[in-house]
Amino acid sequence: MRRIVFLAAVLAAVLLPVGIVTAHSGTGKASVQVEPTAVDAGGTVDFAGTGLEPDNDRDLVLAGDGMVIDFGIVKTDANGMFSKVLTIPSHVPSGSYELRAIGDETLTTTVQVTGAAVGSSASTTGALEAVAARSRSGWETGALLVLVAVILVAGGYVAWKAERLSGVLRAPGR
Repeated sequence: MRRIVFLAAVLAAVLLPVGIVTAHSGTGKASVQVEPTAVDAGGTVDFAGTGLEPDNDRDLVLAGDGMVIDFGIVKTDANGMFSKVLTIPSHVPSGSYELRAIGDETLTTTVQVTGAAVGSSASTTGALEAVAARSRSGWETGALLVLVAVILVAGGYVAWKAERLSGVLRAPGR
């Protein structure tokens, strides 16, 4: 029984890092920044990210005060960087908001918005927008399926060997 547990632990130790390496191979510590960090509603900010997965899609959103505003998808360059000028909608009320770059992981930074006063004529009914989940490319989906298949086959092999070993140990005359 100890041998089976040992084999399963070794197998997990070998396969788990392979899955982690294939999931993200960015160029360094991933981060996002916004300039300026304080803006009037209707103004623009430069939202940038570095150290991300190269040639990867990121969904950019502004979240806070009960609303989520989707700015669409941006693709990182070959160095894992992106930069996009975002216009903060004029109906956004004053407050502290999160700018998010959503991909394999979600990176956030804070921006202060000085905006429309509560009860002003600016309408916020269109402010709530759904954030769509990032869809995986065919290559990413295929790689994940191959990894799952390898783990299932390895688990089946370990179970088969364990069953075979237990039969040998229970055989009469031993």
